Amino acid sequence: MARYLITLSLGPVQSLIGAARRTRDLWSGSWLLSEVSRAAARVLHQAQPGCLIFPAPQDPGRELAPRDRPGDTANIANVLRAEVEGDADRVRALCAAAKAAANANLRERGEVIRRELPGLRDAQWDAQIGDLLEAFAAWAPIHDGDYAAASERLGATLAARKATRDTGPALGQGAGLPKSALDGAFETVLPEKPPARLVRQLALHGGEQLDALGVIKRQGGEVGQFTAYTRLAADTWIERLGVPERQRLAAAYEPLVDQGLATRISGNQGLYGDLPYDAQLLYDFRLAAARGQARQDEDGAALAALQHLEGELRAVTKAAGGGPVPYAVILQADGDRMGELLGRAGSAGESRDISRALHAFASTVPGIVRAHRGHAIYAGGDDVLALLPLVGTVAAAQALAAAFQAHLGPVAARLGLAADQAPTLSVGLGIGHVVEPLGKLRDRALRAEKLAKGDDRPPRERRNALGILLGIRSGGEIPWRGRWDAPQALAELLSDVSAYERRELPSRVAYDLRDIHRRLAWLGADAGATATGMRRAEVARMLERARTRGDAPLLPEHRKDLLRRAAETPLDRLADTLIIARWLAARTQGDVENTQ
Repeated sequence: MARYLITLSLGPVQSLIGAARRTRDLWSGSWLLSEVSRAAARVLHQAQPGCLIFPAPQDPGRELAPRDRPGDTANIANVLRAEVEGDADRVRALCAAAKAAANANLRERGEVIRRELPGLRDAQWDAQIGDLLEAFAAWAPIHDGDYAAASERLGATLAARKATRDTGPALGQGAGLPKSALDGAFETVLPEKPPARLVRQLALHGGEQLDALGVIKRQGGEVGQFTAYTRLAADTWIERLGVPERQRLAAAYEPLVDQGLATRISGNQGLYGDLPYDAQLLYDFRLAAARGQARQDEDGAALAALQHLEGELRAVTKAAGGGPVPYAVILQADGDRMGELLGRAGSAGESRDISRALHAFASTVPGIVRAHRGHAIYAGGDDVLALLPLVGTVAAAQALAAAFQAHLGPVAARLGLAADQAPTLSVGLGIGHVVEPLGKLRDRALRAEKLAKGDDRPPRERRNALGILLGIRSGGEIPWRGRWDAPQALAELLSDVSAYERRELPSRVAYDLRDIHRRLAWLGADAGATATGMRRAEVARMLERARTRGDAPLLPEHRKDLLRRAAETPLDRLADTLIIARWLAARTQGDVENTQ
């Protein structure tokens, strides 16, 4: 009987994951993508047990069972592969059944939510629900047992299929209605004037509109299991408070939950139980906005609760040296050279070895991220998405890269890949302020991952790197990149972070270096003795004047180190490294304010 390789790609990733305004949208979209992929994989397994390659479950009954809510385990990646027997008609029917199962899974979840939220626009919902999911299938016969050749044809066929879009008639419903606030793809399904209950249930803000997918995402899971970006940003500050201070804040925060002004969180295995709230109101600008709204609404109880929190927060922040830093990190990571590794597989068994190594890595991701006080959102194969506080985020990236190599290295060696060709992990860290839209924050993380990949660099300098993009609210973006196998740059960055944490480096130094670079820009790239001497003299003079907090002079070893690096590195790049290090060491709002 003929054998075929089949693949199924589900999406679109942008609508399911990328389109998000709240962390709950991000979490739910990631989970939905995994669940529709799980439903499709379950159909393939039931049709021919043991056929699955990606994923390659060792306990299919448990691993492919549907899940009612996001959990703390590896996700099912959205590109499936299987080896099946039969003729072309059976293969086509099997792919169609897998697609149908994926669509049915999303539709059924949507119907449960629609029943819980009466008053939605049914005509718009029905018009949209069948078009939310994209599913592309391809298959290739395995001729004469040549699995590798079939695998290569399969990849080319899927790429061609994705490039050939199905074009259907325009949806004819919803003309003139507002578009969804998440991505503007479809019209709103919300009534013209949503009742207060619906506004609360969907956490709508400022006239926000949602299409059918947006409503499904906004209702996914339980709100408490999703860690807010603000809670990650404040985490290091909260950890540094004493137990009495945390108890004071918790006692003041709890009534705000009852008022619907704050959210209690319980996810990530209770990691944030020392102050289990969204932490938005720990920031003075958010607290001021909430007070203003309470006054406008003439809500005396809410205003009293907010004013009580304000009083408690004022006392705590004074003792802590300021309020929490308003920046956090979205981590986006992706495997390198995976195509070369997959191309080495000469059988379904060898592909399954790769699949299981990827699953083993993905299964470690939540624990690694949690160990660094972060919360993993998505871990499917070689793709990782997580939220982290500033402090410790580089260590988390290092740990993920090491775990990836530890899991993929042995299978790469068995398949004959040299050590310098083995898969590695490129990690992007997008740093942003808590008031920035979540979509913008994730876009920065994706661009940081692209920076780490380094596709615009010479071949030997690409991939296997850490990329950082710092988005300063009062300024632009600052990039930084360092390869994992060239550790000097990373060591210098971490040394700067430690110096800032110990208050041994003044923030002013980085900006003074940038000023020197601008003043001497007329020298261009001149590396002659005169130009180099001028740069060194200017830097040395600046460092002699530099003072740390308490007006103490800069320590001699720091002066020598910065002089050395100024001689080896362009001053603007050195300044960028120091600025990013300052942010990575920040714990309070004052640490990143008034430094320019």
